[in-house]
This record gives sequence, C-alpha cells and structure tokens, in this order.
Amino acid sequence: MKLALKLLFRELRNGDVMTLALAMVLSVATVTGISLFIDRLQASFELQSATLLAADGVVRSSKKLPNEWQLKADESGLNTANRAWFSTMVFTEAGLQLSQVSAVTKAYPLRGEYLIDTQLFGTGFVSDRGPAAGEVWVSSRLASLLEVEIGDDIQIGEADFRVTSYLVRDPGSSASAFAIAPRAVINWQDLDKTQVIQPGSRVRYALLMAGDADLLQEMQEWVTPKLNENQQWRSPRAGGRGIGATINRAESFLLLAGTLAVVMAGVAMALASNRYVKRHLAQVAVMKTLGATPKKIASILTWQLVSIFIFGSLVGLLLGWSVQAFIAYSLEALLSTALPEPGLGKIWLGVLTGFTSLVAFCLPLMTRLLTVSPLSVLQPMGRLEGKTLLLYVFGFIGMFALMVIYTKGFLLPILMVLSILIVSVLVAGIGFVLFKLGRQFTSGATSGWQIGLAALHRRLQSNLFQLLVFTLIIMLVLILTGVRSNLISDWQSQLPEGAANHYLFNIQQEDVARLQGMMSTLEIEESDWYPMVLGRVTQINQKGADELFGKGKEKPEMMSRELNLTWTDTLGVDNEILEGVFNPLENGFSIESKAAEEANVELGDEITLLIGGREYTQKVTSIRRVDWSSMRPNFYLILPKTILSDFPTNYITSVHVANEHKQAFYQGMSDYPTVSLLNVGDLIGQIQLIIAQVSQAIQLLLGFIVASGALVLVASIRASLDERLEEGALLRTLGASKSLIQQAMLVEFGFLGVFAGFIAALAAEACLFGLQVYLFELSASFHPMLWLLGPVLGFVIVTSIGLFAGRSVLKVAPMRMLQAL
Repeated sequence: MKLALKLLFRELRNGDVMTLALAMVLSVATVTGISLFIDRLQASFELQSATLLAADGVVRSSKKLPNEWQLKADESGLNTANRAWFSTMVFTEAGLQLSQVSAVTKAYPLRGEYLIDTQLFGTGFVSDRGPAAGEVWVSSRLASLLEVEIGDDIQIGEADFRVTSYLVRDPGSSASAFAIAPRAVINWQDLDKTQVIQPGSRVRYALLMAGDADLLQEMQEWVTPKLNENQQWRSPRAGGRGIGATINRAESFLLLAGTLAVVMAGVAMALASNRYVKRHLAQVAVMKTLGATPKKIASILTWQLVSIFIFGSLVGLLLGWSVQAFIAYSLEALLSTALPEPGLGKIWLGVLTGFTSLVAFCLPLMTRLLTVSPLSVLQPMGRLEGKTLLLYVFGFIGMFALMVIYTKGFLLPILMVLSILIVSVLVAGIGFVLFKLGRQFTSGATSGWQIGLAALHRRLQSNLFQLLVFTLIIMLVLILTGVRSNLISDWQSQLPEGAANHYLFNIQQEDVARLQGMMSTLEIEESDWYPMVLGRVTQINQKGADELFGKGKEKPEMMSRELNLTWTDTLGVDNEILEGVFNPLENGFSIESKAAEEANVELGDEITLLIGGREYTQKVTSIRRVDWSSMRPNFYLILPKTILSDFPTNYITSVHVANEHKQAFYQGMSDYPTVSLLNVGDLIGQIQLIIAQVSQAIQLLLGFIVASGALVLVASIRASLDERLEEGALLRTLGASKSLIQQAMLVEFGFLGVFAGFIAALAAEACLFGLQVYLFELSASFHPMLWLLGPVLGFVIVTSIGLFAGRSVLKVAPMRMLQAL
C-alpha cells in the first residue's frame, strides 16, 4: 500500500493522475448535484401541486364517506381534514346569487394556505385558519354581485352568516374547477345548520390526508379496493391533465439534463482512464524487468485506483452537495419559498457513477497490464490503439446501465445511444472527407495555416476521435440550450395569443344571445358555444369497468366520473379526426383519442352511457385528436343531437378578457346571476411559474455540465500531447518560430472547433426535433440560432482550451525533447 501511494503521489506531477482524479470528482459531483437538485425540485413540484388539492392524497365522493376511512387514516398517523362543496343560492336583502359553498374542518387545508383580504379584489394575505363558526368568507365577485361588505350578513339555506373576509384563494378550489360559481367558505360545524343537503342533493365530499409518503401509499392501497364508481383517489401526480401534465414535462426536462450529465461524465472518465492506463504500460514493463509479479502489480494498481475513487467520491460528493445547495439558494427568490431538503439516498447515485466509470473503463486494460510482456509494452502506441475497443464497450455498457437507473426507463437512454451512434458515423464520414480535402492544400506546407491543416490529416485517427468528442460536447450544450430556451418558449408559444382566460358555464339557452351581444359590445373574443348534459360511461362492448379492468383496479378517467357530454354540427378547430367520419346527422359517438387509448376503445366498439336514468348504447364512429392547450371547451365524447335534445341543457364557452375590459366584463356579468364564471388566469400563471423554475434550473445546470465538458476537452488534447511535443520540437529545430507553431495550432483547433460546431448544430437540431414531436408532444420548429451558435461556440471553446492545454509545446526546449526521443 505504501509503495502504491508513493508512486501515486509521484505521478501527480505528471498531470495524468490529476486529470483522472478531477474527472472522477466532476463525474461524481455532476451526477450528485443534479440528482439531489432534481430530488429537491420534484419534491417542490409535488408540494406545489399538492396545494391544488390542499392535501397529499384525497378521496372524493358524491356521497358521504364511511367514518371508518377517516379513523383508519388517523390511526395510520396521517393528518386528515374534511371538505364538502355544493352549489346553492345565497341570499341578501339586495338579492340572490348562485354560489359554490365549501364547508371545511378546522385542519383544512393540509397543504397550501388561504389567501384572504379586507379589500374587494385585493391581492390577499395568508390566513392560517379557515372561517370560524358563524362566519363566511366570500369571493370578491360574489360580494360584488350580492352588494355586501365585511360585517354584513348573508343567508345560506336556513342559516345566517357574517361576512368577515374576502376570499382570494382557496388552495383546494382547483380540484373542482368546473363545478364552481362565485365561491363562499363556511365552517364544517355550520353545514347541518344550513339544511341545504337533502336526499338527492348534488354534493361532493372529500377526505383529505397528508403525511409520510409510505403511510400515504399504504392508505391508498387499503382504500382503493373499497372505492365504488362514485368515489376516486386523487394525488398530486394523478390529479388531472393541466398542472399534472406540466409537472411531468418539467420532470422530463430535468431528467434530460441528468442523462446528458451521465454521458458527459462517461466521456471524461473514458479519456482520463485511457490516458492513465497507457502511462502505466511503460511503468509495468520496468517493474516486471525488476522482478515484480502480476500479483504485486495488481495490488499496487488496485490501491492506486481505490485511492483515486475515495478521493474523487468524497470531494465530488462535497462539491455536488455545495452546487445543488447554491442553485437552490439562488432559486429561493423565484420560488418564494425554500426548496425541501434532498433525500440522502440520492448521493449513492453519484458514488455509483464514479465506481462504475472507474471499473468499466479501467478494469479491462488493468487486466491486460497483468499479462502483457515488457517487449509488447515497448512497442509503438499505434499497436495498442486497436486493442482499446473493449475498454469503450465495457465503459459505455456501464454508462447505459447508469442512464437506465437515472431516468427510470429505457426511452431516453436508447435515444441518447442512438444519437451518439448516428453522430459518430456522421462525424467519421464528414471528418474523413474534410481532412482528406484539407490535405490537398498542404503540399509543401510552409505557412501556419498549411501546417495546421496538414496536422488534421497527419493525426487522422486521433483527430477524428477528438472531433467526435468535441461534437458530442457541443451538441450536448446546444441541446441543453435548446431545451432551456427554445423548447420552453415553443411550449409557451403554443398557448395561443389571446387564449381564453375565463370559462362561462351553467348558461341557460335564453341567455346565450344576450351574452353574445355583451361580448360583441365589449370586443371580447369568444369561442364556440356548446350545450352540456351530464352522463356516465357504464359499459364498453357490454362489459363494465370491473370486468374490463379488474375489481378495485384504477379505472380510465372516462369511466371513473360523470362526463360533460355535448353535441355539435361542426367540430372545433382544435379537433382533428384521426379515424372514422364525424357526421352529426347519423347515430354514433365521437371519442377523444387519448381517452380511447386509455380505455382500449377502438373504432366500431360500443359505448353505453347512463344519462338521466336512461341508457344509450351506440358505436364509436370517429376518434378525434384534441388540442387541450387551446383553452377552448372540449369533450371526451360528442353525441348525436337526437339523444341529448330531450334533456335540459346549459351552455359553456370560453372568452379572453383583457385587463382593460375586466371591470366592464364583471359588471356586465352581474346581470346574469345564474351563470358560473371561472377565471383560469391564475392556473395559467402557476403553469408558467413552473416553466420559469425549470428554465432557471437548466440554465444553472448548464454551467456545471460545461465545466465537465472542459475537462473532457483537456483530457482529449492531453491524449495527443506527446506527439505534439515531438512535432513542435522538430519544427523549431528546423527554424520555425513560436508564432508560426502557435498559428498552426490555432488553425488546427479552430478548424476542429468549427467542424465540430457545425456537425453538433445539425445533430442538435435533429435531437430537438425528436424531443419536440415525440417526447414533449409539441409542434416541430426550426432553431436557426443553433447553426450560428454551434460553430462560434466550437471555435471559441476548442481553440481557447486547446491552446491552453497545448501551451507546453511552445515552452519545452527543442533540445530537451530531442534528447528524450
């Protein structure tokens, strides 16, 4: 051990062991920092999305829930609360207004906070409790419609309440977004006093739970088999398409950054490990000639690698922890709250990355060192290059396994491997042609640019490898840049300009024309108007949900709740027929494509609906793709008018209300007290906040990954440093000046950088296309800035680092180098 450490410290002066140690540190630090930060940010997203439900888990039902369920949750150690909400008329001396009333227990909300105010339409301040018994909090719109102020009394059912605050935000209101009129909140103790809930009343109940994730999982597993068709389990991850889809997209962005970091760490370790092992070939030869046995050599090399592993892991963990803490601290102002602390279990991913890299890239060659003869070691290095293929095979198998663990799936790793293989072939082909063409201009090279171009062809194999390395690094930087700026802005731009920010529903047919006239007067853009009737899917092909999907199993959303059904003569612009034909004059249902996929429904299948106590069975005649981001009303099922015309209907539409028209719009809506109005501007703002968080996070992560890339560039240049030193010494012996050699190096690295940047831009554009269309489900777009940024970035990075890493070529005296040959 002492001999191993003595030799290790001696080699620190040569720089190769230091390069390997730094590669180890950066690989561990990068993966540790990113994985810990992703863990914190995902926990933050979970916590933020939990505020939309006011809990970590919720059981919702159209009937009162069994008391034993709450007792079970309480006994499990979970915090619990109850909420019930219903629509009813609220009365004052000035008039009446349909309102959505929520009754909540003292512990509500378990996640998130109330915002209330003492001023109409105020921004609100945090309240740590709900209304006391006998009190009511009303939204500013409801107060305006009822012409009441703080201190006035209103009547809900048979009970009177005192208005004590204006409700700005109820953290759980989005869980029932399309069931709300102007809102009011009362205490749970006052629910029975109102006598509003009678047999047949439409009421929704919720048991809210929060606490340890394992306890919550156990509760979910216990209660799920007991759920009937009118009950459902909700959690932040399973709670809807809007925020839930945004959180999943955000997670994909960050996992992409993590996957690229793993690839970067693998490249750095591959180069550093290869250089490290090559330098030990001569050392092993000398030791064998002095009588060292393979066992002794194995012991020395093992202790050296273990020392590097321990040093790299400890320093890398410390650096990774510090970086993620700094990023989290930097984001606190943006998030308005501190991120949750990361789980310590994530640090093992960084250690595992370092260990896998060290073993995968060093072990195969280290085994060769034990059996190679001194004579073969003293052969030219070119004879050894072809035998290093096994090294990279083992290394990239290890990297692929780590990527699978890191992304918890095969899609991203497979995409990355395929991208690297395609880029490798592309780089090899283009590089070979360009370097061959460059040779045509270097005959009788006397100038710096000719010598530089000649060097590209002379070191063809190593330059092709360096071109591949540079291309991959620049490609990763461009992809991250594209994800951070272009993909995020592409997603935001696909929220149409002037997208609806208010939904109007519960509109009676006689009010439609009057409301359209008001919109026209105020120059407010409106979408289509759709009639709505509630119904439930009970069977598919004469089979119920339990038979199709298993009793107690999670059901498709289409069969787990009542649906809003509609009819229309023409499909909206955000509906596209994928299969079949939409004919409103013929019998048959039109189903949304994702709902059909989730419920395994195909064209021609039969769907049975229960509407108002009557059953209707018809075949699926068309399948539609729906753009849910259009902010227009859309439906899972569109029915023939002949079915729904017999039922009482109300209408729904969406409108975009500009800030300058809001006051007039709200005043105009006061003439329609039965119409429910939903402002989704806050929901859009919350989605955009999450996007902003992801954008900022990727921007900071980008700098850390570029630091790893810089080490890759230095390691790749050091791989050909001996040959460069010999070449520089010969040129200077023949009379070449330092400026001529420096100019030749500038041309060589400059061309390498420009070529790599151009190919990287091409590959990054292709990768971004795949990510846009297939992973993030966005429309494809062209990114012209990448084509400028790639070559410029390549030239600047490769020449600056190349000249820095190769500065010893200009410093070492020619005589000293020639004596060493």
